[in-house]
Amino acid sequence: MSIFENIKNVLREIPLTYRLGTRYRAWQQARCIEKEQLYYKRKAKRLGLSDDFSVEEVKKRLAVRLAKRNIHPKTIPEKDLHIVYASRPFAWDDQHIVAALKKVADVDIYYYSEYGFNYKEFGNIKARDEMNGHFVDFIRKLHEKHPIDLILTYMSGYQISPEAIGEINDMGIVTSSFFLDDRLIFKGKYENGHWGGVKEVCSAYDLNLTQAPESLVKYYAEGGIAMLWPLAANEDFFYPRDIPFRYDVSFVGTNHGNREPFINYLRKKGIKVETFGKGWPSGFIPNEKVPEIFSSSRINLNFGDIAYTDYQCGKCRDFEIPMCGALMLTTYNEHLAKYFKLDREIFAFRDKEECLRQIQRLLSNEDLCETVRNEARKRALSEHTWEHRIKSISQVIGYLG
Repeated sequence: MSIFENIKNVLREIPLTYRLGTRYRAWQQARCIEKEQLYYKRKAKRLGLSDDFSVEEVKKRLAVRLAKRNIHPKTIPEKDLHIVYASRPFAWDDQHIVAALKKVADVDIYYYSEYGFNYKEFGNIKARDEMNGHFVDFIRKLHEKHPIDLILTYMSGYQISPEAIGEINDMGIVTSSFFLDDRLIFKGKYENGHWGGVKEVCSAYDLNLTQAPESLVKYYAEGGIAMLWPLAANEDFFYPRDIPFRYDVSFVGTNHGNREPFINYLRKKGIKVETFGKGWPSGFIPNEKVPEIFSSSRINLNFGDIAYTDYQCGKCRDFEIPMCGALMLTTYNEHLAKYFKLDREIFAFRDKEECLRQIQRLLSNEDLCETVRNEARKRALSEHTWEHRIKSISQVIGYLG
């Protein structure tokens, strides 16, 4: 552990320092979100861009873009669709994205860390470009043997260059990418002449996927095409466990921002809340244990906050908890309310006082809770699996009817 990390840990243990530090970071990050959003709204207005981000509009724009490269997608039987997925990878890649891809397509994987490339070195353009050269060469050789229909990446400007994406486009392959942090770090850090976020690469990809409706305008203002692509859950992993309740209220997630003070408030009001994850006494929880916690909790508390701010964004937990047939009480997010019915499939709160009232109401009405658990599971299965999300990409491109 570095000296800096040691100092940070010591300061964290001082209540006043911790509160001041948390408030400063919250202000700093909120300011970043607000400034970037305003900048892109004004830029879009200057450019005279339409605010129509509907799926039909995405289809039209994408068809025009692909036609310029003489790509005219035709319907392909699911298992004949050849997709390459590229990432670092992260812990959830195989369990979520790759597992869903394999249900609908013939899939090849490119994990650059398995070829000896370290993402921490990509701040150095030479290191990044070396990986890009290897990736493009991998794609070219594979495409010659087995024509690729689509590439889906989880890479930002920190990992890949517009030129590398352009080389793949020139092979006649449709390129798409998703980035989960574009509401906070669409631009990212400017280092060694390039942006670490998706700002400078989004126009090179044929289709960008975002889970934040607010970010759509950013992609279009930078010359890209973007589609709203909510998160989801793997129904083969997140399913109801037949176990008795152990916890009245539980929370699974990292301890940061205002989460600890919020939970401490509930505990002071007499609510028994168990916490699991990095920064809590429990420490890291293996992913295999998470569905068990959801299923054994009468209420699963969920926070949709972006880093230290009060701004909301989607979380995988938004879909994983309902997929387990468990009851979720989450911070109110107007977009999440479009995916689940409030008070019928999930419950929400806008502040700690409303959260307390909701918990007290739910703990005293088990019949209501059981009904909601069942309805949440049905909704998640019918609309919010990763297979649904993968198919939505292929449908917009025109590969699936």
